[in-house]
Amino acid sequence: MKRIILIIMMAWVSTIVIAQNPENAIVIHLQNSDDVQILIDDVDSLFVDTQGGTEQVNVRMNDKSLRSYALRSIEYMNFAYVEQGPQAINLGLSSLWASYNIGASKPEEVGYYFSWGETTPKEDYSEATYLYYVNYTYEHIGNNISGTKYDAATAQWGNQWRMPNIYEINELMNCEWTSETVNGVNGFRVTGKNGNSIFLPATGYMRGEECVDKNNCQGYYWSSSQDPDMTSSAYNINFKGYTSPWSANRSYGFPIRAVRDYN
Repeated sequence: MKRIILIIMMAWVSTIVIAQNPENAIVIHLQNSDDVQILIDDVDSLFVDTQGGTEQVNVRMNDKSLRSYALRSIEYMNFAYVEQGPQAINLGLSSLWASYNIGASKPEEVGYYFSWGETTPKEDYSEATYLYYVNYTYEHIGNNISGTKYDAATAQWGNQWRMPNIYEINELMNCEWTSETVNGVNGFRVTGKNGNSIFLPATGYMRGEECVDKNNCQGYYWSSSQDPDMTSSAYNINFKGYTSPWSANRSYGFPIRAVRDYN
């Protein structure tokens, strides 16, 4: 009976999506009390897969990625208005991850580059322009700047968003990473154990006025944590076919993928 009801709902959802329903998201309410919000504008199609003995509700996105949910895990589905701007994606980790970078409007866009601790983008990412390099010395602005006045995510998007710390970076690295190209942009699909995912585009980084490594499919994202062994450096994600935490000069320009707390 539940499968029949859901199939009817799928047909209703598909009809509404085609008709450009005024609500802007499909909400999947899971039995573990998690809610999954998917913007209608991002949805290509919905279908139920009964092959292999497991009934799955599949949502194919416009970027060709596929989100699958076991039928038995779904309580119900409905339409809703959701907050415009970045979605907070539940990957089953200690915090929620933004669906795109600071300064972007889509997951595949790079967005802004920031020197560590600065809250606005600029053209020259060198020691000479870095606010916290004074008299040939890197000023100490904190071991963890997440949520402080030095946090570009908070400054750009408000108090609910912040830069991820090294613990949250390490959590993300322990997810499943799959090389992917979205709308011609190379990067990685990062999938949590609950099946939800985010896309991290290969961004390269800014050194002086030059963008380095972008054409080599390499990505760099700041954390909020300073390297305790090098006051001139802060931790970040670096990926090029692999993922690992490492530290880099604070004056370099890296993008930021923000996080927010559950409540």
